[in-house]
Amino acid sequence: MKVALALGLALALLMAPAPTPAADKALEDLMFDLQLVPMQGQVPPPLELERYSDGKKVSLAEHRGRPVMLYFWATW
Repeated sequence: MKVALALGLALALLMAPAPTPAADKALEDLMFDLQLVPMQGQVPPPLELERYSDGKKVSLAEHRGRPVMLYFWATW
């Protein structure tokens, strides 16, 4: 059973569509439109914020090695 499951998973992965240059271009366009700036390979500055839902302190250091998207907005 495990072998059949592993073979089925391997077959599904092999048949999955590979990223295309058009998909890469669409992602680049989206990042540009949203003014997203990847910091891959750079160390972000220390940042600690209070979580809105429960008041717990959260820092970027807790998420090291994982993708993090920060979205700041304000109204006046």
